[in-house]
Amino acid sequence: MRVLRVRPREAVLTSTGPVAGGTGTPDGPQTTCVMLFGDSMLARFTKPRIQHLEHELGGAATVYNCATGGWDSSDGAARAALLGRIGWDTVVLSFGGNDCAPWKRVATDRFAANMATIADAFAGTRLVAFLPPVIEEIEKPGLGSRSNRELDEYREILRSVVGADACLDTDRILAPDAGARGLEPDGLHLTEDSYTLLIPTLARVIGRGFGQPQ
Repeated sequence: MRVLRVRPREAVLTSTGPVAGGTGTPDGPQTTCVMLFGDSMLARFTKPRIQHLEHELGGAATVYNCATGGWDSSDGAARAALLGRIGWDTVVLSFGGNDCAPWKRVATDRFAANMATIADAFAGTRLVAFLPPVIEEIEKPGLGSRSNRELDEYREILRSVVGADACLDTDRILAPDAGARGLEPDGLHLTEDSYTLLIPTLARVIGRGFGQPQ
C-alpha cells in the first residue's frame, strides 16, 4: 500500500533556504504555490481558467485545485488538517453557498466554527476569500430555495475570517454595467464571461500577499 508522505512546510527549500511555502531549487527561482479550496465556485476552475489565473499572477505561481462541487464548510474542515501541512503561500477559500441551502442547513455558528478550524489548519498561510455572488432565489421542488438574506450572513463570516483586504467581492465586479452575463440559468453558478472578468481581480487580491504590483 502506498503511503502519502507530506513534507512539513519548514522542509520546503527555495534558492534562499527553508521558507514557509513556495518551491524552488538552489539554482532556480521560487514558485509561489496557490491552492483553491472550497465548493463549485472554485471547482469550476478548469485547466483554461487555472492557466488564466497563473498568467495573471505573472507566471511566478502554480495553482492547485482542491475544490469540489457540493462541498460545504464541514467537508472543508474535515480535510483541512492534512492539506495544511503542505505549506501553501496562499489558499483561496469558497464556502457558504452550500452551507445556506435548506437541504443542508449548516447553521451559521457551525459554519463559523468550521471556518475557524480551516483557518487554524492553514496557520501561517495567507487566506483569500472568493465570496459567493448574489444568487437568483430559484425554488427546488420539495427542497426550498437558497436565500440571499441568509447567504449574506455566511458571506460576512467568511469575510471576517480572512479580512476585508483579502476578499474577492464578486458582486462589485459583476455589476450590470460591468459587461458580464452573471449567472448560469440555475441562478447559482457563474458564467464563462463572469469567470473571465473575475480572474484578473482575483489575481490582484492574491498578489497582495507576495508583493505583486496592484
